[in-house]
Amino acid sequence: MPRPTQARGVSSDATQLAAWYASVPVITRTLVTATVATTLAARLYLVSPYLLGLYWPPIWNRFQIWRLVTGFLVHKSHIHFFNIMFMFIMLYQYTIDLERGEFAGRGADFAWFIVFCMSTMSGLAWLTSTISLAEGVLLAVITLWSLHRQEQIVSFYFGFKFPARYFPYAIIALEFVLDHGSIPYAMVYGWVAAHLYYYLSVDLPSQGGLNYIPTPQLFYRYIGQVRRANAQTTT
Repeated sequence: MPRPTQARGVSSDATQLAAWYASVPVITRTLVTATVATTLAARLYLVSPYLLGLYWPPIWNRFQIWRLVTGFLVHKSHIHFFNIMFMFIMLYQYTIDLERGEFAGRGADFAWFIVFCMSTMSGLAWLTSTISLAEGVLLAVITLWSLHRQEQIVSFYFGFKFPARYFPYAIIALEFVLDHGSIPYAMVYGWVAAHLYYYLSVDLPSQGGLNYIPTPQLFYRYIGQVRRANAQTTT
């Protein structure tokens, strides 16, 4: 007779999981779900990893435009699975922190930040033929998070603690060591993109300048956010 009770327990757990998932802000939920699903599909060879990277010749010659998205969602194939899981957790943690903090009620602006960083990274990646940029998206998120919390103390491996402004550099340095001295171009590009976004949309306007990268109206229209009345733009 314990089966009905067990079934109710499983149903309750599933309901709680579904409720938690629905409670995650939409941009975080979309980005993390897409990254996890795309990376796992490639790792399990449900989809060939060679069809997902940001590789330009098939984009131009065969119109494989999905690569413009999947290239930012798939992690490099040689990364240890444990490290990928850790990156998933960090992506969730710092993305949701931003969406519930600096971007609270500003889903369209947050989506634009991500798209702007992806666009910037795609141009930089072309120079070095970098095709897997999920680590770059992670670094862009962490860099922006740290720029808004520069003096906050963060904990790192082995109990090291330091101000948040050094956090992106610590992650890049760790990746450099773990990858046997290979430059983590994707992470460097994410760092550059986030700094460029912060300067143009936060730092410069705070000094009385214009916001040269305002969120396009299309984002407000489809994500449902009201444009901030006090935002300074070039238009």
